[in-house]
Amino acid sequence: MERLSDRELTVLNLIMESYIVSAEPIGSRFIAHMIHNRLSPATIRNIMVALEEKGYLFKPHVVAGRLPTHKAFRFYVNNLLKVKSPLREEIQIIERLLKPRYSYVEEIMEDASRALATLSQFTSIVVEPKINTMLFKEVEFVKLSYHTVLALFVTSSGIVHTRLVNTEEDLDKDLLIEMKNYMNEKFGGVPFYALKEGIIEDLKQDREVYNRLLKKIQEALENIMEEGYQRDIYIEGTSTMIGAPEFSDIQKLKELFNTLEKKEKLLRLLDSFLEEEGISVVIGSEINIQEMHDMSIIASPYKISDTSYGIVGVMGPIRMDYSKIIPLVDYTANKVTTILKTM
Repeated sequence: MERLSDRELTVLNLIMESYIVSAEPIGSRFIAHMIHNRLSPATIRNIMVALEEKGYLFKPHVVAGRLPTHKAFRFYVNNLLKVKSPLREEIQIIERLLKPRYSYVEEIMEDASRALATLSQFTSIVVEPKINTMLFKEVEFVKLSYHTVLALFVTSSGIVHTRLVNTEEDLDKDLLIEMKNYMNEKFGGVPFYALKEGIIEDLKQDREVYNRLLKKIQEALENIMEEGYQRDIYIEGTSTMIGAPEFSDIQKLKELFNTLEKKEKLLRLLDSFLEEEGISVVIGSEINIQEMHDMSIIASPYKISDTSYGIVGVMGPIRMDYSKIIPLVDYTANKVTTILKTM
């Protein structure tokens, strides 16, 4: 990326900050007024033309100011942005909406999503971790009928995954209790992928009925892990996009809402953030989802264990106030991590 002069940096920064607030094209006279006419409007126009030629600005109309491009926002986030600390009032709202103790992980996800949507005034997203990276805590078996057992797999953070296990024979309660105790004692605290591998190893046992049940449990676990893309995404505040200038095209707004409802594309995108440490900012056309090219996403992982991560974040128009929202996302992710590790 080419080097910008001090004057170009000053003008570009002022345009970015003004556009984030106004969503309107920014003119040279407005910039001159902001810097108390230290540069003339004519000089500023020349600087803006240079920035346009370098791909940072574009002119939407014949007679108008200029707007920043996606390239300009990437440069702004990487080089010009001054991230603020969360305000005391914002921290108090997060602390109030996120209780210190929870009985169910789902409640944490819902409250974290609500807190971010409230404070950012944009759409929040919270994704639960992949099941195969989570730690197994215990299993419970409930006999529903002659051939059907309900298996409840509980993670260390309290998330419960249920599956029906259809058996070929009538399993007595003593065998189910024996199987439960065996799995809880042997596999408690291991990741789910290791639980599945451990069961495969134990299928070498000689006890036929025991083996048949283990095989069914293994199949249930494979089914749970193969459906990882279906794990929950908690989305709050989608209505904030209605009425924003960037989403005035009703057809584009419908397509965006359809994408959010289907979730598969969004989940694959959010999973890519797990490869990064700390805050990730993806801007406009960097998002590999066509319907979201007018948006940005700010996201951060939260941790359940050293190997198990989920995502919290905010998505909204490209002109989001990054200096405010980045620290909010970071603080919320750290808060969720703290709560989950004390459950």
